Order: sequence, then C-alpha cells, then structure tokens
Amino acid sequence: MKAPQQHRRYIAAGAGGLTLLVALAAVIGSVDSTTSFRVCFGVFLFIICVGQLKVAADLYKHRNNLLLQLFQPGSLSLFVAAGAIASIASLLFAFSEYDVTCALRQPIILTSITFMGNLLIGRAWRIGSIISSTTTFASSSDEIDTLGMARLKVMSGLSKLSQLGRYVRSRGREKIGASNSGIRRAITFADSIFVVMVLLIPQLVLQIVNLSVPSVRMGSVEILEDEGNYNYTCESRAGPYVLIVGIVLAAIPFGISLLINIESKGVPDKFRELDDIVASMTSSFWMLLATLPTVGMIGKTQPNARAYLMAASVLSFVLPLSYNIAQTRLRNVVSTGHARDDVNSKERTSIQRQSARSSSDLSSSSQRQSKRTSLILKAAEETAVMGKMFDTMGSTSKAVAMNRDILTLFKAEGDDYSWEAGFAPSEINSLGPKSLEVVVKTLIGSSKLWHSIFLSNPDNEEANRRFVKCCTDALDIFEVAPAKKQLSDRSVIFPGYSAMNVIAKTTPYVPPNNMSREEFEMTLAENFVKETLYQQYHQCRALAFQADVMRRHGNYEDALSVIEEMKTIYDPQLHSKALVKEYVTDQCSYLVGASTFWLHHYGRNDEALRLCDQVVNTMLPEIEATELVTKFTILGPICRTLANQRQTSDAKKALELLRTHVSDPAALAGGKAHPVLGMRVPFMIILRCCSSGGEAYGDLNTDVAYMLNRSDPAWFELPSLTYLDAAWSTICAEACLCLAKITGYNSPDSSALIKEGLKCLEESANTLEKEDGTIVNSMAHSYHSHTLSELENLSAPV
Repeated sequence: MKAPQQHRRYIAAGAGGLTLLVALAAVIGSVDSTTSFRVCFGVFLFIICVGQLKVAADLYKHRNNLLLQLFQPGSLSLFVAAGAIASIASLLFAFSEYDVTCALRQPIILTSITFMGNLLIGRAWRIGSIISSTTTFASSSDEIDTLGMARLKVMSGLSKLSQLGRYVRSRGREKIGASNSGIRRAITFADSIFVVMVLLIPQLVLQIVNLSVPSVRMGSVEILEDEGNYNYTCESRAGPYVLIVGIVLAAIPFGISLLINIESKGVPDKFRELDDIVASMTSSFWMLLATLPTVGMIGKTQPNARAYLMAASVLSFVLPLSYNIAQTRLRNVVSTGHARDDVNSKERTSIQRQSARSSSDLSSSSQRQSKRTSLILKAAEETAVMGKMFDTMGSTSKAVAMNRDILTLFKAEGDDYSWEAGFAPSEINSLGPKSLEVVVKTLIGSSKLWHSIFLSNPDNEEANRRFVKCCTDALDIFEVAPAKKQLSDRSVIFPGYSAMNVIAKTTPYVPPNNMSREEFEMTLAENFVKETLYQQYHQCRALAFQADVMRRHGNYEDALSVIEEMKTIYDPQLHSKALVKEYVTDQCSYLVGASTFWLHHYGRNDEALRLCDQVVNTMLPEIEATELVTKFTILGPICRTLANQRQTSDAKKALELLRTHVSDPAALAGGKAHPVLGMRVPFMIILRCCSSGGEAYGDLNTDVAYMLNRSDPAWFELPSLTYLDAAWSTICAEACLCLAKITGYNSPDSSALIKEGLKCLEESANTLEKEDGTIVNSMAHSYHSHTLSELENLSAPV
C-alpha cells in the first residue's frame, strides 16, 4: 500500500471515530437518570458484542474456505470473541457502586486485550514460520538491518516456546532444540495457541494478584458531593501502579506484532497485517486523544459521562482491530468466492484470474496482453505461496488444488485445467518465457505432491498416475514450447528430469509416442546432459542420471565411462551440499559408490579398491550424519566389494564402516529410523562372518535366530535391486550361507539355514526373471547364480 493511501486511511479512521464519539455524546447528553443511561448504554454495548460474536461465528462457519484457512480462521474467531468480551465488560464502568464490578473490570478488559495482541503475534509467527525457514525469518541475504535482526530474534524465541509446547505434549519424547532437518513439520493451530497462552501468563499472574490481594484489588469508594449527594468511584489502596503495569503488559504484544509483521522476504503483503494494526492504533489514538483528557477534566463528579468515556476508550481500541483484522478478511474472502468451498462448490475461477482479465479498458491489444500477463503472473506467484503454505502445514490435497488454480490461469478463456487433458498445443505455443517457467515449475511441484498422496495411500492409483503424468507433461511442454528459446536459464526443468529418474526406478509407466522405456529414458538423459552443459553441479547430476539409466538397462560398461567423465567435474566439497539442496540427495556420490562393485564384477579389482578409498575419504564425509539412507546406499556396494576380497582385514574394514556410519546411528534412532535401514542387518551378518575368518563369534546365535525368524517387508526386493544391484532375497540367502558355513555342516542350525537360503533364492529367481525368461538385471542374476551354487554344494551329502 502506498504512503498517501495509508495517510488517507488513518485520517478517515480518526474522523470516523470522532464522529462516533460526538454522536454518542449527544445520546448520553439527552439521558438524565442513571438507570436510563445504564439501560441505553447496556443495549448499545450488547449490540456491539452481538455483532462481534456474529463475526466470530461466521469465521468459524467458513473455516473450511480454502483461502480463509491461510488467514487462520480459528485464531481470528478467538480474536474477535476476545474483543467482544472486552466490549461487553466496558459496561462495568457504569456500576462503580459495587465492589465486584470494580474488581472485575480491569482484569477482564486488560486480559482480553492482551489475548488479542498475543493472537496477532501467534498468527504472524505461524505464517512466517510456514513460509520461511526457522533460521532465516528476517531475510536470506547476508546483511540484515536492525529491525530484521530484532524480528529474527523474536521469531526464534517464539519457535523455542513452540518446541517447549511440543515437548510438554509429547511427555518428553520430543526433545527441545532437536534438529528436524529433512523432516517436514506442520506448524499447527495448537502450536500457535500454546505460544499465545505462554505470552499471556504475565498478565494473568498480575490480574490474579490484583483480584486476590485486598490491598491491591479495586473497590468501590463513596464520594460526597456539595449538595449532599453521593457518587461512587473505583479505587485501589495501591494506587494506579497495578493498572499502569497491566496497560503496559497489554501494549507490549501489539508492539511485538508490529515488529514481526514488518516486510520480510517470502511473506506476501496480504499476509502481513502491519498496515491493519497501524490503522487500528491510529484510529484508537485519535479517540483516546479526545476521551482521556476529558475524563481527567470531569474527574469523578459525573459518573455516567466518565463511564461512557472510559468505555469509548476501550471500544476505540477493540472495534478497529476487530474490523481491520477479522471482518475485512471475512468479507473479502466470502464475497469474492476466491476459494472453493468444501460443499461441492462449482465456482472454479479464482479472484486472481478475474482481476487478470479486467484490463479491457487499455487502448492497445499489446498493452492489454502485457497487462494481463503481468496480472496472471502476479496471481500465480501469490497462489504458489499459498500452495506452499498448505503443503508445509501438511494439507497436501489443498496444495494440489492451489496448483490447479495456477495452471488454470494459463488455460484458454473459460477453461479449467484438467490433470488428464493438460494443455492444448495452442495454449503451449501462447506461453511466454516467464509463463513457461511458472507452468513447468507448477507441474513438477504437482508431481511431487501427487507422489506424496500416493505414498500415504498406495491403493490410490489415480494419484500414482497423476504423479507420472505431471512430470512427463512438464518435460514435454518444456521441450516443445517456442518460449524455451528465450530462456537463458533453463534450470527450472532440471528437477523434472530428476523426478523422472525416480519414476523410472520405482513406478511402472508407459512412455509417450510408443517409445520403449530404454529409448525414452536415454533420450531424457541426453536432453538433461545437453541442457546442463557448463553448469557444474547440474551437469554432474545429469551425468549421474545418464549413468543410472545405462546401468538400469544393463549397459554397465557405458555407465562406467559416463561416471569417469562425471568425476572430472564433480568436487564433493564444492558440489555435494548444493546437489542435496537442489535435488534432495547427492546422486553423484551414490553412483560413484555403486560403480565400485561394477568395477569389481568386471575384474577391475584394483580400480575398485582405489575408488572405495576415494569415496570413503572424500565423498562420505560430505554427507550429513543424519542422512543414514544415503550413507547406506553409498556404503552397500563398497562393503560388498570389500567382503568379496576374501581377506579378513578388508571385511573388518567394511564392518567398521557400516557399523559406524549406519548401523549404530540407526539403532540409536530406534523407531524413528527409516524402515529401509532394516536392510542393514543381513549386511552386518555377512560382514561379521567374513571378518571372523570362518570361526564362531560372539553374536553368532543371535544372528542365526534372526535369519531363521526374520519377517522383512516384501517391498525390500525392489529398492535393493534398484540401488544395490542385488535382489534382497539373494542378500538374505548369502547371509544364511555364511552362517551355515560357520555353524558346521551337520548341525541342525546349518540345515535350517541352508533350507532358508534356498527358499530365499526361489524368491529372488522370481524377481530376476520375467515370465518369458528375460533377465531383469544381469549383475544381480550373476550374484544369485553364484550364491545358489554355493548353497547347493553345501547341502550336498559329503
């Protein structure tokens, strides 16, 4: 909002408040009796209170409105309700002859106003926390001004309060200050309310003391007038000090709310309430400028006028806040129908799209198109922020709905975006460079959201289909759109290639244009490499993608050549963390680790051992200690390579690596560890057997019992084959083989282990061979055959 508009708003608010003051003064001036004044004044305050409660009820009623949810209707409803309590409590100013009314009015009004200020803090903190990182609330730049630094400290302090609340609610299971890196945490309504209530404690303590201590508590005092009449006023033997402290405690939250609502990176203006709070305070200032001096001048001789002016002072603070913060939000959201309601709403055109198409008064068509594009892009940006907020809050389906609204903005007039139909060729051709970026980025983001929905419910085939469709649509649109030629930075599509690699590894799909999977994936990899030329870590990721595709289709020698090229560019210290930030994981270090076993398999053992040392010494230290799954996928092939050296020292080295970097940390994590880390146990058993030199070791009986009674999930088979070039059941069979050799040929355990190993190999045979006899993975099949041969030899009678 521009400064002149702000000033006009503040002047109008002040003028409106003074007009109301004069009107009320005229009413009160016409009322002589105390009883009539109280009735009139009570009715007036009751009407105001009912109006506020109606707003609170409407906010609750429309709480499922998609856009209103981002303004936190629960907190807004409580905000207005607290204002209603303060408003009706102002009636107590008119009953100064009763001790109870004197004692209650200050605690009720000040506590309600403080609660309102705390709610402003809680809402602003929650929005800022959702949009921004907990460590970069103020700005992501190197230079943060004084206000920004103060905001950062306040936001961090509020986050620590929230962590305390989580600690209390979890009964100590969730540690205060524990790192949540890599784990998306929804910042809930309960979190913000806990912060609000903690901030309310000082005022509550003060008002409890105020009510409990007779020498501090307000009481009714009789005053004799000149004509022998009596009036009453409320006073405290402690003087005004408790009242002053209470007012200060009530004012502090509003000051803090102004601070954390200052402009900050990533928070759209519509979610910052700085202007609304300032406008409300300005209006209140003008009213207080008239009421408080008047209260001082009339003293205690006119109780009705004094009661009216004190109540007007309270209302001047409460009503503008209720209107500017809550009523305006409710009116705008409900009247525009921006978001789709949960009750089968058929209106799907957002407010942004309406505003984007309201530029017909411009003189030239090029100006109209430019203006329309600008408004569409602005609407898309704001909607994307809302979608990100929903995603962070854990409302994935609502984030998907916001993404669909964004894509609808770029459809032809009157059409809504369909996940199945996508964009028509004419619509793709009409996209400008910036519009192309937005569409591609939104489709890739939608693909990830649909994948999350599918993972939460694997029976949802529609989500899985749309996961694949959004990603392939993004890649196809970027490839054919004419605006692509105008883009100097094409990094917007890179996450799409990366996501497609995940799809190719884990999800059945049908390639477009009747292409085979190998042809389609190789074409994608070549395009990715071409798009990232000379772009350092992006080029590394593209080459890793290409090597992975080659490996997946059995071209290991070609994959090794590509990895050699990648290693000439890849610098772990420089690129690893950048890759994790951009692509979630460092696929480069993983592929280099995987290639150690490929080299060993093809007889290049010395190269394999040198590369093992290189990965352990230069790449593994760059992986965060908490990324146990990444470490396991890197170390798995290395441990297999070292174990196959048939040297006790190499096996011990592999055992120590896996124990230090994966097994012990996973054991400490307990139930919080990723389920896939359960795969580490047979690996550890194989390495313990190899490092024992064929002799019994301490945990032998425990390991035997584990292998004979294990109950691994069926889905272990696919990730093991995808990332370790070995069927999971073959690895388990090898663990049984190693244990059987140590337990002795004729022991019951040995027989049971051989039987279990052969059973595992039957499972892996089904995994590695299709119905037509085609081998799925040649390297994994070779491992299966070798293990089967050894088990059969071991089971043969001597």
